[in-house]
Amino acid sequence: MSFYLRTRVKVGPLRVSMSRAGLGASVGVPGFRVGTGPRGAYVTLGGGLVSYRTTTRSTAPSAPPLLPASDVVMADITGATTLEMAAADSSEFVGQLNAAARSMRWWPWVLVLALALAGASLWTLLAGVPLTVWVFLKDRIRRTVVVFYDVQDAEEAQRFQGLVDAFGPVREARRAWHVVASGALSTTRQHKVNAGASALVKRHSLDRGIGGPPQLSANIAVPSLATSHRAVYFLPDRVLLREGKQYADVQYGELRIEADVQRFIESGSVPGDARVVGHTWQYVNVKGGPDRRYKNNRRLPVLEYGSVRLSGPNGYRATFDFSTPRASSALARSLRAMTAPVAPPVVVAPPAARPKPDRIQDAPAAPLIRRRLSADGRIAIVGEAHYQPALQRAARGIAAGDGFDQHLPVVALLVPEPQNPHDLHAVRVDAIHPGGTETVGYLSRSDARSYQPALRALGKSGYAGTCPARITGGGNGRRYGMYLHLAGPDALEITNLLAEADLLAPERTVTVTKEENHQRTLRHYHSGVLRTIVAAELAPSTVSSGKHKGSYAIEVRLDGQRVGELTAAMSARYRHLVTGVPRCEAFITSGDRGFQIDLRLPKTDPAPR
Repeated sequence: MSFYLRTRVKVGPLRVSMSRAGLGASVGVPGFRVGTGPRGAYVTLGGGLVSYRTTTRSTAPSAPPLLPASDVVMADITGATTLEMAAADSSEFVGQLNAAARSMRWWPWVLVLALALAGASLWTLLAGVPLTVWVFLKDRIRRTVVVFYDVQDAEEAQRFQGLVDAFGPVREARRAWHVVASGALSTTRQHKVNAGASALVKRHSLDRGIGGPPQLSANIAVPSLATSHRAVYFLPDRVLLREGKQYADVQYGELRIEADVQRFIESGSVPGDARVVGHTWQYVNVKGGPDRRYKNNRRLPVLEYGSVRLSGPNGYRATFDFSTPRASSALARSLRAMTAPVAPPVVVAPPAARPKPDRIQDAPAAPLIRRRLSADGRIAIVGEAHYQPALQRAARGIAAGDGFDQHLPVVALLVPEPQNPHDLHAVRVDAIHPGGTETVGYLSRSDARSYQPALRALGKSGYAGTCPARITGGGNGRRYGMYLHLAGPDALEITNLLAEADLLAPERTVTVTKEENHQRTLRHYHSGVLRTIVAAELAPSTVSSGKHKGSYAIEVRLDGQRVGELTAAMSARYRHLVTGVPRCEAFITSGDRGFQIDLRLPKTDPAPR
């Protein structure tokens, strides 16, 4: 059983053919044709319109009961079953898959019969082996639905390719889960014995692939999220759902997608790519500290996970958690693109009918203001091998060491290139150095698809995004490389920072105290989303109250206005950083205790006593 403390963050034609032996039908509708037969079924779709459905109505079974109750009542959150959904609205395609899944396998019985008769005669065994192989192949054909996708519309092809590419980060995530049940913790005792969490969840490990369901043979990659009992498959024209051997489908236009970043108290193993944002104890007291009545009181990490929630018609619901928010962000963005309506074709007038341009031309666009983006993350760039001279100039000819502290710091400029002939989603990376700005590489294709929309929106507001970067390699015949310190595409903008700035490295979360005295100021900066990123200032001060009153403290400010202070222990740890008024990244959240602010500061050793 795992438990968590959740904090959300807002973050022309297509032609399909499919076949299964033994089917034969034909339907004609203006705009497309549907036909089924022994050699295949054919569906032609135009302008993003998806029909080809046969609907039957029946009485759906009652909702599934709650999971067995214990001290905490766990409620099933998976929504309607595929049997209920197929009964309410079933397409012919789903009917073929369900028939194939229910079809019986005959080859094991033939094999058993051949082995049973082998004692009577050796010829029986020799005849039984090829017969078993023949029946096995017949079973495989009978239990497979063949689908051929011929995507002719460039926009639809591009959107589905974006979904396939988004499965790069999804598959790279170290861990993923399907959440099937949740139970709220309501009593004080339940909170105290469950690490202070707000709810418990039951989840199953999630497999991520591009192979599709076992009963489907397709000529394309089919991104899928699957457990041993349930699965979701993303096809170009629909979302296919499986529960056991029962299939149902949902149209993309009927699907609603939500993505969040959550804090999760992990009682199991910690994924290697998850970010630790704090710690708690398995048994806590009313103040959140360890309950010392328990001898074996484990210290548990608080991790930052990404979450995607899908919901659709007929009661469908699914919640998927990933060990890194980058995976959930990429998946949600690509699914939202699939749910958007297909734009009508653009009719271009012939040259003779085009209006002549006026003599007065539009003024050239004003240069963009460089704006520092959140550095709370790390991604690699590609193509550095083609830009070695530029990287050498950015590194001033110095070779970087092997350790992180020996990598050479530089500032990177991110430039979206929607007109790039090789990739319409390309994002160019330039290095800014005293000699000028030079291209040193590009974001990978999967990263570029995620980041370009946010960077283009930034450009429309008059800004060009920059972030800290580090150069590696060089010397002794080694090539230079480079990586960026950059947050996820849903958390790039620092609300009150509209220019270039030097900020402390965001490596760990540090709690601020005394925010209850500055709620009005924090409310002013909170943008309405669950987590607002801001730039905070650190200034020397003294502890305002408590047993350490009068001791050295670090005051936290937003544009000169006090919003809290660090504890005496944390102030002593970070005292060496407060020379002048340094700034750092911070995030404001809103909860039961009002508005709170947490800092993102560098990792540093505790101050000596």
